[in-house]
Amino acid sequence: MDMNLNTHIHKTAVTALCILSLSPALMFAAGSPKPIAERGVIKSVDMNAHILVVTEHKKNSEHAFQWNDQTKFSERNKSVGAGDLKAGERVHLSYTPGGDTPILQSVRIAPAKTQTHNANKLSPARSNRAQA
Repeated sequence: MDMNLNTHIHKTAVTALCILSLSPALMFAAGSPKPIAERGVIKSVDMNAHILVVTEHKKNSEHAFQWNDQTKFSERNKSVGAGDLKAGERVHLSYTPGGDTPILQSVRIAPAKTQTHNANKLSPARSNRAQA
């Protein structure tokens, strides 16, 4: 009976060690983290270091991101380059978390809020009353 108990303990220990040794590989095989989406206003663009600093509205916090050759830039559904990024523009970002500076997957330059809001703020009837 002692022999069966020792064999069972030995098999259990070997199985546990195998599972523990494979854990990092299984976590890596599960894939990279899902991209995170964020919106904000460009504070600065460093073309040499490929760093984009964005101010996030809701939390009023700044975040630095890095782009690489795989990062896609667009404006009004057209492909643009990193050189088209300007301070003050609103952007929609998709990035992979991790490291000191997250890597951007995509940057979409959004239309300026002032253009769409000011056009819809006052109807012609209201603007006539406001001027009178």
